[in-house]
Amino acid sequence: MKKTMLIVLLGMASFLLNPETTQAQVTVEHKPSPPKVKLPLPEKPGPDYQLIPGHWIWHRPSKMYVWVGPHWVLPKENRKWSPGHWQKQKKGWKWIPGKWKKINKRKYFFN
Repeated sequence: MKKTMLIVLLGMASFLLNPETTQAQVTVEHKPSPPKVKLPLPEKPGPDYQLIPGHWIWHRPSKMYVWVGPHWVLPKENRKWSPGHWQKQKKGWKWIPGKWKKINKRKYFFN
């Protein structure tokens, strides 16, 4: 019983802590533009790191979008970063967050 509860709790935690499930989808009248002040890029920590560009996130306590500066991450295996973008809605704009997309490796056999 304890093992089952632990598995259920770990599954719920992974779902709730996943950025794709915790991002709010809020529509705004005007899409914000990136900050005008260009901050220096953080130093690349190693050769295998990939730069995630600056992007917007919804900050629930202040009820507004906030800018997250660029940062370096280790790429996920068999995944490619797809940056976020603004999507036009009937009543304004909605930020679609970036995410890691699976790379489809196709094998071709030639005779």
